[in-house]
Amino acid sequence: MPVPSHQPTLLIITSETSEAERLMAVLRESHLAKQALTVPNAEHLERAIGNHSCDLVLCCAYDRDIDVDAVLATYQRLGADIPLILITDPDSWETDVSRARRAGVRDLVRRGDSEHLCLSAMRELNDLRARRTAKGLNQRLERCDQAALSLADVCGAGVALIQDGLHMQANPAYAGLFGYVSPEDILALPLLDLIAPEDHPGLRDLLKAIDPDNPPLPTTIEATCVRADASRFRALLLFAPSTFEDEPCLRLIAQPLTIPSSSVATKVCFAAGRPGLIPLIEEIERHIDQQRYVSHPFAIFFIHVPKAADLMRDMGLSIGLEVMDEFSESLANLIGKRGILARVGLDGFGLVVPGLDESSAQALAAELSAKARLPLRVPIQENRPPDCKVGYFVVRDRASAPEDILNAAYRLCVGQPPGSDAVSVAASQDQEEAMARKIEFALRNDQLKLSYQPIISLMGDNQENYSVLLRLFDEDENLFEAKEFIRVAVRQGLIEELDRWVMRSAIEVVGQRRRAGHNLSLFVTLAEESFRNPNFVLWICDWLREFDVRGNWLTIQFHEESVIGNLASIGKLIETLRKIKCRVAISHFGTADRPEILLQALSLDFVLFQPELARGLADDPPKQQRLMQLATLAREFNVKSVVTGVEDARTLTVLWTAGVDYVQGNFLQRPSPTIEIQT
Repeated sequence: MPVPSHQPTLLIITSETSEAERLMAVLRESHLAKQALTVPNAEHLERAIGNHSCDLVLCCAYDRDIDVDAVLATYQRLGADIPLILITDPDSWETDVSRARRAGVRDLVRRGDSEHLCLSAMRELNDLRARRTAKGLNQRLERCDQAALSLADVCGAGVALIQDGLHMQANPAYAGLFGYVSPEDILALPLLDLIAPEDHPGLRDLLKAIDPDNPPLPTTIEATCVRADASRFRALLLFAPSTFEDEPCLRLIAQPLTIPSSSVATKVCFAAGRPGLIPLIEEIERHIDQQRYVSHPFAIFFIHVPKAADLMRDMGLSIGLEVMDEFSESLANLIGKRGILARVGLDGFGLVVPGLDESSAQALAAELSAKARLPLRVPIQENRPPDCKVGYFVVRDRASAPEDILNAAYRLCVGQPPGSDAVSVAASQDQEEAMARKIEFALRNDQLKLSYQPIISLMGDNQENYSVLLRLFDEDENLFEAKEFIRVAVRQGLIEELDRWVMRSAIEVVGQRRRAGHNLSLFVTLAEESFRNPNFVLWICDWLREFDVRGNWLTIQFHEESVIGNLASIGKLIETLRKIKCRVAISHFGTADRPEILLQALSLDFVLFQPELARGLADDPPKQQRLMQLATLAREFNVKSVVTGVEDARTLTVLWTAGVDYVQGNFLQRPSPTIEIQT
């Protein structure tokens, strides 16, 4: 039911049109209502409430043709949250009072008492607004709680829900922090069982002080925690109010304060959850200043042991863990004093090494892949493949949040195809250097060009939306599409300069077309390296002023893969873009397992689905179902959906049926150096 506006809709039950007009005139004069529906009896009441958005019901009990008992019975049966005021004759006041109370009537007004009617109507409409606002806020709170629980399942922090001193829910990181294999092992376990006895009094006082009717503010305490193996560690415990199955509870976030040390020269943390990330994050932060500039270049590595799961299964948990512990010790000895190593899971390690460039980082990755071996107790074959996979990410100039940098190294590691190593992942050095020279030549000699592909509305939008694409001409006038040189630009540190050229040129084009009378809006993509730069938004502001362009004529677009790995950075960037009125879009949307998390976490205007979703769509029912799910999900968050890669008319028919907002593809029009829709 919508929240009533300043001019709500009334439903008047009377058989006399003149009486309805009189009542409406009284309320209109007091600015309480502007429109009304009139029904003659109880039968029409149910239909009117079901088919119309009504905010207040007035029943003329003095009308001889109105069966008041039938009206009250229908009103009570419907149970709608719409206040009913009964207008009665003074002579029948006593009779009407008793039956009105039983039916839940909000007020009785004597016929002809206009002042009482207006005051009563004002009070009920204000109460209705308050109830509906409260209902909306409760629904938002429930959605936020569900989102928080969903995020807790995948985040690295230890999160649990505590009710009456017992664990009702916990995420894997929380279970791992206390030495439990699965969150199920910790459910219904008393919180005090995980806290050292000397800290029980303070924790008991905190739990006893909680009043369910007056939820506490977030509270932080330090305590000594006890793992399943009886080992201890100090932790910071943050308690905040929450709900579990509609009942009040406490959300607990556990953050360790102490890190185990290793006897080897390199520092190693063996905890399987979030604690292992702490030394890595601290080391990364030492290299980055407040403006996100990198004071000293460094490389972040993720070392993954794919066989770890097989070890646990084939050898058993205890022996498998011993093997991984021995592997971590040998890995630490191999690295020596070159960097900070931390174990961040049962099968993964993070490594930060200062002072490395791309070639030296690649060499170290190759060395680790070749020399880091599981202990000899594992069966060995001649010429066996490497026991670990190594992904690395070199950080220089500017950086995003430490968590995002770690995510980048992780993705580069787990994203390698089977059998590949760190050396073979990179393109041929000679070919890459040749392409880098072409990019530099194009930047210096104005050999970059923009191409445009229309984004066409299926819902009648009259705005001229175009996606901006980059083209490059080399010294021999050979044309290269972006997909042929963008990855090289990223690896060679040229992508920011390309993005600056594209953004400024696009803003200039928008200004020219708008002054010529065209309703143009451009979608421009920013690379991950560019949005790390805190100055990029300042440059956008300068270019908007230079060419007299409004921010809402631009849609800044980010690739979903970059967003997922940089949520901490991208959220702040989107808030800044909102301040200058720019619209925001996510491209290649739907590749993540839970795309709703992005829609919950970020304020978006558009999502552009990956082109693969449109290929063969007309003959692929499962793909059609997936498309409809994503389009419906976008609508639920009031985000417009765009399907890219449309190549045939049959696909267009499916998209129309699915309720997609916009389409883009070569079937509609191929990219063109001019902004003209071909017919």
